[in-house]
Amino acid sequence: MTIIKNDIKRFVKKNGYSHILIHSDILFGFKIQFQNHNQFLNDHYTQIRDICQGVDVVFPTFNYDFCKGKPYNITDDSSQVGTFSEYFRQEKSLWRSPTPVFNFAGTGTPFSTKIADFFDPFDNSSIFGYLYKNNGLLMHYGSGFHTTTLIHFVERISGKLIYRYDKDFIGQVIDGDGKYYNTLLRYHVRPLQFPLEYDWIKLENELLSAGLIVKLQEGRTQIIVARIDSIVNYWLENLEMDPFYLLTQETKNWVEIMYNKTNRPFVLEDFE
Repeated sequence: MTIIKNDIKRFVKKNGYSHILIHSDILFGFKIQFQNHNQFLNDHYTQIRDICQGVDVVFPTFNYDFCKGKPYNITDDSSQVGTFSEYFRQEKSLWRSPTPVFNFAGTGTPFSTKIADFFDPFDNSSIFGYLYKNNGLLMHYGSGFHTTTLIHFVERISGKLIYRYDKDFIGQVIDGDGKYYNTLLRYHVRPLQFPLEYDWIKLENELLSAGLIVKLQEGRTQIIVARIDSIVNYWLENLEMDPFYLLTQETKNWVEIMYNKTNRPFVLEDFE
């Protein structure tokens, strides 16, 4: 574990990152002796803070209830993407973003606290856009690379997105004072009743071969680190040549057939 920690510390220190976006699965993080649940989570966080060298961290705290017609309560809604992210939200974070569904919590100064009347969680004004433009680092602490949501940011800003379609969700956001705000969330959803899978094995292996991600393993522990702008730029270049680049061959087959029939990107009416 010491070797991995030192490697990550050197990686973080030499690049001067603004923030570190962390996707986590603590079962495959550092080996921590379990005494009780709270101690176990806190010790993982302590280890993460150590390897992050004082750089502010950001965790996804996604909550999907807004899509079911429920208001998004910034202060009270739990994270639905793991016990560790919920622990971080409750015990360690200093802020949580106002975007319904795809919200984040973090340390340091918040990216934005404005509750807008319109949100696109993956456009250039999103947290992903900020991290891309401001030297952000991606870290998978135990989680597989296939869990990265950065791929949806790349799809959105590429201008090449064909196989997903925009869907609007109208609802309310509740701020820390209990005030309600009407808003609209627009994000690109996957087609209903069709398999849409990304070729994660290819995507990870190509990034490893190009030296754009570093994968460190020791026993069960697995940590992946990478510059966000390096991944984004690499994927954008490949999407420019092939708009279906991110997909498995099986998915690409049906997408291309449907695209050739319509000769346009998919729209909601094609599937709903």
